[in-house]
Amino acid sequence: MSDPYASVAENYDIMIDWPARLARERPFFARLFREYEVASVLDVGCGTGHHSRMFAELGMSVVGMDPSGPMLARAKELTKSDNPRFAQGGFAEIPSLHDKFDFIAVLGNTLAHVENAPGLAEALTNMRGALAPGGLLCIQLINYDSLLAEGSRWLPVLDRRVGDREFIFLREHRYTDRKAEFTIITLIREVGGWTRQVERDSHLPLVSDVLRPALECSGFAPISLLGSYAGEPFEPAISPSLIVLAGG
Repeated sequence: MSDPYASVAENYDIMIDWPARLARERPFFARLFREYEVASVLDVGCGTGHHSRMFAELGMSVVGMDPSGPMLARAKELTKSDNPRFAQGGFAEIPSLHDKFDFIAVLGNTLAHVENAPGLAEALTNMRGALAPGGLLCIQLINYDSLLAEGSRWLPVLDRRVGDREFIFLREHRYTDRKAEFTIITLIREVGGWTRQVERDSHLPLVSDVLRPALECSGFAPISLLGSYAGEPFEPAISPSLIVLAGG
């Protein structure tokens, strides 16, 4: 299977304002780590490792896991210590770690990369099997409930500047009956003019009414749905994100 992220590892870190994002999310995770006495974290779909490094800074022993070789290469390049450590693989490879974790993070819409309902069930089962007793699973997704209800296709345009280069990121979800075809169009302005890159991937639009019963069937309890990292309850029509906390 081709790697849809093979050509975007560097641009990925340009597209996301990581200092602002991590500053916004850090208090949420720090509170959970204290409350659940977390010592070890598995970061599934870690990408270039920004959350993994933040978790390590918070005192956790961290494994970052991602199926994309270029993403992991970039993660290792940016990591200046042996914590976090990184492993290549997706949801199917979680059992191969032969380890238990107090906390499993699945952020940045990672879980939507499962192909179908059986793939979702397998991913959740594998993550529950990797949780230590009393452990916690944290899932963060875009709010598909709202996007599907409104028929929204385009996410907000992102404009970034790096030196004398300008990057404009256009992100589209095109919905079919059961899938969301996700396209990132990157426009890059350099001295010689504009160039364009196009990457496409297929997502499973995980609405709350699908995800909660799937978690229950996999044995997770209790399950809480939040609308953002501020911690307010999830409201399908207006919440910016769907954040799930599920006990294993």
